[in-house]
Amino acid sequence: MLLYQDNNYRVEFSSEKAILHFSWEDGHKNMSYDDFKEACCNYLGYGFEYQAKNFVIDVRNFQLNLPPDFPDWQKNEHYPRYYKLGVEKVAYLMPEAYIPNAKEIEKEDGKFELKNFANSELALNWI
Repeated sequence: MLLYQDNNYRVEFSSEKAILHFSWEDGHKNMSYDDFKEACCNYLGYGFEYQAKNFVIDVRNFQLNLPPDFPDWQKNEHYPRYYKLGVEKVAYLMPEAYIPNAKEIEKEDGKFELKNFANSELALNWI
């Protein structure tokens, strides 16, 4: 079910496995860093609204240059919201060439597991 779409991003929800799908649209290339963070917070808001426990985040089209402080924001501000929601699994869709160097997160008590995939089918099978 489509929840939101604009020129920057799209958010969909699949109720069968409580999966929130997030993908970047072509217009995001002109976003500011604050716009980027707002988009991340908005999709997470849908996660709370629909009680999504699994996320599929498609970054295959992502072309924004993030500043060096992004990992700190992600770790200290964004991921704690995932923990509060009770997210179980996060699957990133990315170009296959990037997967060997992309970070993955093992499941820890109260935290989510993160893996990277080249296509939706592999990601959905994992979830």
